[in-house]
Order: sequence, then structure tokens, then C-alpha cells
Amino acid sequence: MRRSFLIVALCFLAVGVVYADVTVNFPSDNTFYCSATTGCGFMGANGGLSAPMWTTGDFVTETFFTGQPYVSDLTANWGVVDDYGGNAGALYENDVYINGVFVAYFLLPDCNYCQTLFTVSGTVNFAQIVGGGTYNLSIVLAQTAAGGNGSQWFSELTSNGGQSTTAFSTPEPGSMVLLGSGVVGLAGLLRRRLLG
Repeated sequence: MRRSFLIVALCFLAVGVVYADVTVNFPSDNTFYCSATTGCGFMGANGGLSAPMWTTGDFVTETFFTGQPYVSDLTANWGVVDDYGGNAGALYENDVYINGVFVAYFLLPDCNYCQTLFTVSGTVNFAQIVGGGTYNLSIVLAQTAAGGNGSQWFSELTSNGGQSTTAFSTPEPGSMVLLGSGVVGLAGLLRRRLLG
């Protein structure tokens, strides 16, 4: 009986090492925003938008329960309204954090008060962040726009009308599958030796 349990346990281990990518809506109704000058709240209670942001430290944040023991890739598909102006050529930095660890940044240009909804998209790879299935994603404005030089705000929708999303993933799924296959093979070998 113990021998059978060992083989079953190894098979579950093999299946368990292959972690799926998880895509979530972000920003979403549950995303919390805070602006030093215009207040804080949830985007769902503000028509799917954050408050206008232009002060260092203004942020949006949300915590997700993905079930992944660690993540090392993040794919963004975020809607951000750009209304910066009055400082031609300026770029406004937004820093991206997972569980308080800086992983990336993106820049919004001074667009002469265009009020254009942009889609920030791309994938970034970083050292593993172990969260045990819980990951807080925060985007923080890194500098203050001088008085009168406009603002930005986050949107639940992207420029093509789709939902803003984020994908949390782990690297090299092919390697994980190979590792899982090896463990299953090992279980088969152990079974032969124990039973034969």
C-alpha cells in the first residue's frame, strides 16, 4: 500500500510542477487608486477610471490570488489616458512593482493635453518573485508634473475598447513539462523495482 502511495505522490508532483499562466483584468473595478491631490477610491466606483494623477507617489494597486508559487514574467495590456501638456518633449515615468519589487517602468509623453487613451503593452522578465500564490501589482507615478502641465489616469479599457489585462507567468514551460515527464518516468522505474 505504501509503495502505491509513493508512486501516486510522485505523479501528483510531476503534474504540480507545470504552472499555467494566469491572466487577470487590471486595472479593473477592484483596482484601488490614490492621488495626492484628487483623492482615493476604487475604479469601479469611478466609472472605470482612476482619479487624475500628476504627483510623485500617485498609484493604482490590486492584489491577485493566482495560485502560482512564483512569477518571473509580466505581460501588460493597460489603458492609460494621457493628458500631459505644456512641457514639450517631457516623458513621465510610471514604475511597476510586484509584491513591492520593482520590475519595470513605462513612459508617457507630453502630448499637448491630447486626452488620448493609450494602450501600454509588452512583456517584461525579471528574477523570480515568490508569492505563494498571492501577488500585489502596483503602478506608481515616479515624478510630479509641474503645476498646470496636465495629468494621466488609468482606464479599465484599452484604446481598442478591450479590457485592460495583466498576465502573470513563469518561465520556460517546456522545461517544466520535461521535468514533470522525468519525474513520471522515475515513478515508473521505482514501481518496477518495488513490485518486481
